[in-house]
Amino acid sequence: MWGLVGKTSITKRAKRILRSPRLLLITGILTVLATTLLFANKGLWRHMELQHQIAERQATLAKLQTDEESVSRNVALLKLEDASTIERIARERYGMKRPGETIYQAVP
Repeated sequence: MWGLVGKTSITKRAKRILRSPRLLLITGILTVLATTLLFANKGLWRHMELQHQIAERQATLAKLQTDEESVSRNVALLKLEDASTIERIARERYGMKRPGETIYQAVP
């Protein structure tokens, strides 16, 4: 019974809007404005997408800046020609060893 009353009131409203040109015009204008504001190229959805992209790019930028700082520190150490740093890098990255030295690797 409630569903029927709701349908008839909606139907009555729709008929009243269709009979009155002024209400029909206002409803049409509001529909076009709402659709334009939401879905146009510069609409709200597009604005929200761009805000999301900005947040992602800022996070990426922060990560890249920390990576850059780390690399800059490593470059500064290498420029000082610190023998222990160069030896550590040669051992870790390139598996180099001193003459007569035996390297044992633990395999998990």
